[in-house]
Amino acid sequence: MVPDQIQGAAKGSFRGRRIGLMFTNMVCMLLVCMLFASHRAFAQDTSNADGLKGLDLDGRLIRLGQSNETKAVAVVFLSTHCPISNGYLPLLNGYASEYGTQGIELIGVISDPSVTRSDAKKHSVDYRVEFPVLFDGSGELRLALSPTHTPQAMLIRPTGEMLYNGAIDDRHVQVGRKKDHAANSYLRDAIRAVIARRAVDVPRTKPIGCLLEDPPNKAIEGEVTFARDVAPVIQANCAGCHCQNGSAPFPLLTYNDVSGHANQILEVTHSRFMPPWKPAAGFTRFQDELRLTNHEMSLLNVWVRDGKPAGDPKDLPAPLPPSNGWPLGEPDMILEMSETFSIPSSGPDVRQYFVIPTGLKEHRLVNAIDFHPGTPQSVHHASFFLDTQRKGRRLDQSDPAPGYSSFGGPRFEPEGTLSSWFPGMSPRPLPEGMGRLVPKGSDIVAEIHYVTTGKPHQDKSKIGLYFAPPSARKMVTEIQVGNKRIRIPPGAEHHLQRATYTLPVDTVLLDTVPHMHLFGREMKVWSKSPDGETKPLLWIKDWDFNWQGKYSFAEPVRLKKGTIIHVDAWYDNSANNPLNPNSPPKPVSWGADSTDEMLICHFQCTCETMGELNELIRHQKKHIADRQ
Repeated sequence: MVPDQIQGAAKGSFRGRRIGLMFTNMVCMLLVCMLFASHRAFAQDTSNADGLKGLDLDGRLIRLGQSNETKAVAVVFLSTHCPISNGYLPLLNGYASEYGTQGIELIGVISDPSVTRSDAKKHSVDYRVEFPVLFDGSGELRLALSPTHTPQAMLIRPTGEMLYNGAIDDRHVQVGRKKDHAANSYLRDAIRAVIARRAVDVPRTKPIGCLLEDPPNKAIEGEVTFARDVAPVIQANCAGCHCQNGSAPFPLLTYNDVSGHANQILEVTHSRFMPPWKPAAGFTRFQDELRLTNHEMSLLNVWVRDGKPAGDPKDLPAPLPPSNGWPLGEPDMILEMSETFSIPSSGPDVRQYFVIPTGLKEHRLVNAIDFHPGTPQSVHHASFFLDTQRKGRRLDQSDPAPGYSSFGGPRFEPEGTLSSWFPGMSPRPLPEGMGRLVPKGSDIVAEIHYVTTGKPHQDKSKIGLYFAPPSARKMVTEIQVGNKRIRIPPGAEHHLQRATYTLPVDTVLLDTVPHMHLFGREMKVWSKSPDGETKPLLWIKDWDFNWQGKYSFAEPVRLKKGTIIHVDAWYDNSANNPLNPNSPPKPVSWGADSTDEMLICHFQCTCETMGELNELIRHQKKHIADRQ
């Protein structure tokens, strides 16, 4: 290479190195800027959680993490009326006691514009809260920590570093679906990691609970107002349960009631969790259908979007009349549990069976039944079985508590059933001239499903019986369509099992009660007549064990002799089923325990003649015996 070429190459090499160096410096400067910006952003996030303070319910100033012994502060946003939040209070009391001496402060925060300080104080007393609760009237803590739900837990160092943010544990799969026991205790595990000076393994989870609400603004005017548009929707679809002393956890009767739960109402109505009506629309018509139309949900959306305008009070519908106790009038016979049952403040749901003797001296036809829960907030639903063999009494004697415990049924083959009760339902008489036979001397075995609420309750419920008039001649019985030979393999996510029953006589169906357990995902019920005509009877696309119901047909369904009733049921026995009680999944078959399954659909029905009805009853007994 000639000298000029060497010099040119050297100059080119130098220019290349200089450009490369300049590029490297630019990249470094960019990285430094990004790191600085990231540090500033992180510092800004953590500084929001630094130096937090507030007044507790007694007006005392509490500064979070000011003690020299404090390793971290557990802040839990609470609600006075969210059932999920209230259900965790006993557990949080335990955490405060167990970890308070190990450098962990546990602080509750109520930051709800619809709740007064006196309401918060009364709530703390009623639920026996044993840790400090701050009343965030100014919204400062909510602004600093940006929670979205109650309960939402955060574990924060005194310096402001957020160590954990999310759910307390994984007991709640979603709103309305809860496991009996948590598999992962996120807040507890984070606390233990801090005490042991380890890193928190799971720093963030999705909180499950009630959405925090924005303050209402009654002065706003809008296209959709509470008085004219929203109040009628709420009163028609929600107020039956969400009333004073009702079964729901809070009332929805006034503007303040509804605006204080507006975001939560949007969430549960759009997911179709509320109102709790499971049958699919357009498949079969039932009495008392309780579902919002798309137009009604659109009204709710616009109302919340526009700031929840109150509207003109003159547009409000007339308030619901006060309940007189028994909507059908005074019952002919009122039966009451013989003992008071104690419901614990926390833990899994309780399913208890109580034997209530009728004391009848003669057979009676019952045209209607009503149920009065002793503690409406804790009673999820109730079902009633007829026992003429004293089997329930023997089971009761073997259990030291009032009544006896069982998961999937009364543990005996009942003589029959009476109508089930669910919150918000109106008692309905059978059609005129009809009644269910209650044999003389029989017992009613009442299955009551209790939920824990965060504080203990005492229950002594009542049953009201309405007898059919002496002129009633048509007896109503029950048939079951089920399959006790079901087998659900482990890992199956949508496993089909079937049951069929061929009617021996012309039959009139009045209602239907489907039943599965925790593996159930979908049930479709239909009939096929001898000439090939099919009729849809029931389709539940999203089965929920906690919301089983009795569904009365809008018109009695008349089926010819030889008609086959089909029940198709799908099950999820995979690890993806969050309610699967087995980990890893195991083979599942018929049984009464929570780890077992069932496939059964009940129908109240009658026939035109007593001879046909007796033939149906005999045929059913043989059919059930053959399936044992």
